[in-house]
Amino acid sequence: MSADLSSRGLWALELLGSGAPFQAELRDLLAGSRAFADLEGHEIAQLARYMQAYRGAPHTVLFQEGENGSFMCVVIEGAAEIFKQDSDAGNKRISEIGAGKTVGEMALIDGEPRSATCMLSRPTTLAILTRDDFRRILHEHPALGVKILMKIVTLTSRRLRLVSGQLVDYLEG
Repeated sequence: MSADLSSRGLWALELLGSGAPFQAELRDLLAGSRAFADLEGHEIAQLARYMQAYRGAPHTVLFQEGENGSFMCVVIEGAAEIFKQDSDAGNKRISEIGAGKTVGEMALIDGEPRSATCMLSRPTTLAILTRDDFRRILHEHPALGVKILMKIVTLTSRRLRLVSGQLVDYLEG
């Protein structure tokens, strides 16, 4: 496991593979994900060169609210829950993400502290892209990097619109 990930407490994940020997399998995993469904085959192959696949057990914490962000995950199989600290210093479950969804993508853009905690809720297979590898994609494959950026911006925009709508409902109710 890379130092970037082990320093974040992901030591509990089992590395399934990365790099050239694992590219074909990772490419197949990514191609089946909704997150990258509209990428062309050669783009998925390029992306696979920069990602690693892991398997984790239920209750494995991928990242904690407040820690610096350095990677995003694509859930290939399984699910993860997202928790936010409330005013009583407790954790409130705010959502669950399943296969094909991403989590932690804002860390690729800003590297700021995590806005929530992410914990696996069942046995889960993940593909992880680190911030450093994303920067390499932007440098080595700019067209692919722009496509990934557009996906992140679109996803962030959708989530912001959803939360804005929920805030209005809360304020009116």
